Amino acid sequence: MSLKLFLLNALGGIKATSKIESEKEILWKDYQAFTAVESSDELKEFLKLQEQVQADSFQKQKKELKGLIFKGSPEERQLKQYNRLKRKKTLRNYYQTLTSSDLKRYEELKSSNKLDRYFELKESMSHKPDKNDEKAMEEWREFQSLKKSDDVNFFHKYPRSKAYRNYLHVKDSEDLREFESLQKHVEADEFKQRKAYLDDPKKWEKTEQYKAEKQYESLKNKQTIQLYLKYKDSNLFDFFKSWDLVFEDRFDQGTLDESKWKTVLYWAAETVGHNFSQEGDLQAYNDGKNVHLKDARLKLQVKKDKVNSFLWNSTFGFVEKEFDYSSDTLTTGGLFEADHGILEAKIKYNPNKSLQDVFFLSDSENKQRINLLEAGAINRIGLLRMNNETAHHETFSLAGLATGKFYIFRLEWEKGKLSWKINDRELFTINSQVPDSPMFINLASLVVHETRTLPHSFEVDWVRFYQPKN
Repeated sequence: MSLKLFLLNALGGIKATSKIESEKEILWKDYQAFTAVESSDELKEFLKLQEQVQADSFQKQKKELKGLIFKGSPEERQLKQYNRLKRKKTLRNYYQTLTSSDLKRYEELKSSNKLDRYFELKESMSHKPDKNDEKAMEEWREFQSLKKSDDVNFFHKYPRSKAYRNYLHVKDSEDLREFESLQKHVEADEFKQRKAYLDDPKKWEKTEQYKAEKQYESLKNKQTIQLYLKYKDSNLFDFFKSWDLVFEDRFDQGTLDESKWKTVLYWAAETVGHNFSQEGDLQAYNDGKNVHLKDARLKLQVKKDKVNSFLWNSTFGFVEKEFDYSSDTLTTGGLFEADHGILEAKIKYNPNKSLQDVFFLSDSENKQRINLLEAGAINRIGLLRMNNETAHHETFSLAGLATGKFYIFRLEWEKGKLSWKINDRELFTINSQVPDSPMFINLASLVVHETRTLPHSFEVDWVRFYQPKN
């Protein structure tokens, strides 16, 4: 028993096949979606908006605009100063006087000739004239009458009033000039619009930049863009970017794909043109009759039944024989071969000690075999070399692997190195005498001991071969 496999199984070191498949299927679908997004106009728009929205100048402008309010602004200070001056008593009194009837009357008296006679007489009458001078006395009486009149009394009294003195004080003052300048400014439409803009809590939302930001956020929340952002800096797609799937069969067509598989051994087809069994094998290859595809799975079936076929005998050559067991074999020889790459298959590990299920790569000379899996009488993975009829094995035992379960067996074949994995766990590596010639895929089930535990099926869910992209 392989202690390594036993411990891995016992400690959960080999991930569940279903979990690996699910993760890889999701990743593959995400990769396809990612490549579609990469070339989309939607992504171009998103990246353009992202560059705009994340720019320092954009964020600075947004911050400044959102912090732009009336309180504390120059406009608020101007309005406060205007209202302060507007409340100032001297200015209020000035405007009351400015529109008063008294000022109007006084100004009219000053500008009219209504008081001209009074001032004429006043200038000539410094004292009361001789009473015998009738003309002078007449003017004196006229002067006295005018002097007592309301207009003259008002004209002399009004300039001494508090209201008029305040009016004169304010009329040419800096306060008045500032007030009237501010009044003109704050009552203008431009100032009102500016104040309304500063008071508007949604001023940012009314900009073109906000529209761009909202479009950016909308695109960012889309599933396609979310997927792009999730993977754009990830190395999870490195495998898909680096490898091409050059061969695949999911066995989901109901019948065997003859463009991919032949049911006659490559070496048999190249020599005698029909299948034959080797010495020690108890089964006949049944030319595809024991190959079944059901529920998207391939089954090579071994049965107890009489079949006439050929056996290679080292003494007599090819001899016809009736076999008690039938099986089958598949190969891609003549249809698909490759030198280096990754071969993986989902296979049910179900060894029968009287049989040998094999899944391997071989070349046209059959001098070297890279076994993806041997299960049955011997359970192992590894490399087989034939040298002058002598077999040399470099293998890793699969004893301890749980039976009756599907696993993903994987061979990574590169120049100078072979590595075997089961469910992504590396188990075995070879770094010397690594095959360097094109090889093709082979599957078979052999009967090596008499058995009653039949029928038996060698089950394969799918097969894939990858090669590096150019």
